[in-house]
Amino acid sequence: MILALTATCSHADPKVAEMLGSWCRAVAEVERRRPPPGAALPARIHHLIRLDEVTRQNLWMIDDASLNAEQRQIVEDALGTSLLEIDAGNTEELKKLLPKAGWFANRRHGRQVTHGAWLIAQHSPDNAFREYALGKMSALLKYGDVDARDYALTFDRVQAHKGLPQRYGSQARCREGRLLLQPIENESAVNAAREEIGWNQTIEETKGDLEIGKPCN
Repeated sequence: MILALTATCSHADPKVAEMLGSWCRAVAEVERRRPPPGAALPARIHHLIRLDEVTRQNLWMIDDASLNAEQRQIVEDALGTSLLEIDAGNTEELKKLLPKAGWFANRRHGRQVTHGAWLIAQHSPDNAFREYALGKMSALLKYGDVDARDYALTFDRVQAHKGLPQRYGSQARCREGRLLLQPIENESAVNAAREEIGWNQTIEETKGDLEIGKPCN
């Protein structure tokens, strides 16, 4: 992972170099604490979560007001490439940790592991792997061995990637300068669909959390 960062970490423009250096230092600090081979499963999953979090926590750099348009584009391209590499690396690490049953279960592995694995699959650039995870989660959902919200978000993301309407109303995208929910199968039945799988949040609450309607670009 450190080698993958090398090309990202420097630039001739001092302002761009400052931003890229901050990004690389943040990622390197997490990597410095990577658990050793053979560490307990929760520790290894937690490390993947920290990598996922530290990258997304630092994406604000793209919108830094001190950057001009050219600098912003350079930073956006560099961070986007690095993020994709890290997400792909996390995916491959997660695949190595999968149990024989094919996916993690709350009762057997604990929610920290199950939710963490979901997060990595949800952000994975490997769409086939996310669809694989969805299939495994579907079988575990009725036993409470995966969180209903996690399942719903993955179901909707898989649907959206295929160009199909989502069921639970969890996915949004920027259209014409506003953040809007992606198409939904049956808007009048969204809350019933959520209740059926045990997700207690309403679509109205989700819209508030996502700030649907806010300006975006």
